[in-house]
Amino acid sequence: MKQTNYAVPDVVRGHEIWLEHSNHPMIMGDEFECNIAFGHNMNRDGEAQIDKIKAAVYTPQSKKVDLQVFNKNDDLIINFKPVLKGNYTVTAEYDAGIYTVTEDGWQRGPKKNYVNVKRSGYYYQYAKAVISGYEVEKASPVIGQELEIIPLNVGHYHVEDVIKLKVFYEGTPLADGILTAAVGGKHGKAVELPIDKDGMISVSLDIPGNWMFKVRHSDKSKSAEDEYDEKVITTVFTLMGVH
Repeated sequence: MKQTNYAVPDVVRGHEIWLEHSNHPMIMGDEFECNIAFGHNMNRDGEAQIDKIKAAVYTPQSKKVDLQVFNKNDDLIINFKPVLKGNYTVTAEYDAGIYTVTEDGWQRGPKKNYVNVKRSGYYYQYAKAVISGYEVEKASPVIGQELEIIPLNVGHYHVEDVIKLKVFYEGTPLADGILTAAVGGKHGKAVELPIDKDGMISVSLDIPGNWMFKVRHSDKSKSAEDEYDEKVITTVFTLMGVH
């Protein structure tokens, strides 16, 4: 007997992973630690499944190094040791899986497992943070995530600064999408902003705190027969310590 779940699953209703890290500068040869958080718009709620996450760091020379994800005091953690001058790009991917809705509610698993299917989606998420190092580059490299947000001016930000972002889907600028900009903390907020025809968007950092920039995109061309109707991809870029 298949389990029925009337509640909308977290990843379907809008939960995502993101990366958080200290504002302290990297020290060559010392471990630098990042948290993989889960929730919605910089508000933590629950935890992603560790066995469905993979992580990596890209060195200033764009070399990819896979990272182990481990649990530390109920947080999902990754770390690395910087040994080169420059920016390090830390990434995580979350294969949240297939969710199907039937007349009985939401179910986990492909369409072929159920009857009276209304729709089904495969949910996959990306997270990224650029850790500024010595001899900071002006722009973050494209690392090839399926859906990716690129900061065009990497560095330390202050309130009222403007960050310029470009969004790519499968290597091509994503035209006319929506980006959510959210900031955590006691003055937290979230706003939806339009991406232009060239995949560009500028965001005014008007509140101090940790910022998230998020894009969600659905692609029905990536459906799989008897499995799911569309692939739903979420990507998040985080910026720590705007002050």
